[in-house]
Amino acid sequence: AASHYMAEQGLFVAIGAAAALTPTPSMSAYGLSKAAVHHYIQTLGALCGTTSLGASSMYKRQAKAIRKGAPYLDELTATAILPNVIDTPANRESFPNNTDYSQWVKPEKIAKEIGRWIVRPRLRPHSGSLVKALPPRGHEGVEKGAFFQLVR
Repeated sequence: AASHYMAEQGLFVAIGAAAALTPTPSMSAYGLSKAAVHHYIQTLGALCGTTSLGASSMYKRQAKAIRKGAPYLDELTATAILPNVIDTPANRESFPNNTDYSQWVKPEKIAKEIGRWIVRPRLRPHSGSLVKALPPRGHEGVEKGAFFQLVR
């Protein structure tokens, strides 16, 4: 039923986590759940006609057959943003001893980037991409904000 709400050149963004790119011994359930988000986005991205991610010809044929029944997938971009820590009141409460909140990504910076992708689809990463949201770089004269780095 979600297909009823899909627009042309649709955008599906999930929030993953940079922490799930490496082992997370002290928070294995968190790492596992975020790794599942990453896998889902890469799998959904492989179904979309907007992907450039490598897949075998067998999977490409399967994806094309699935898209016949779901034409909105032809132009859908599915991507995940992977922040280190998002600067929210709940995270500040969870990490009260962290004194350098400036190294955390502001949620409005993530929202601003997603907004850019909505308005200008050509700026989007390829479908199935994982994109790190990194803390601000302090360059003189440049607005402080998150910057985004393609992981895969």
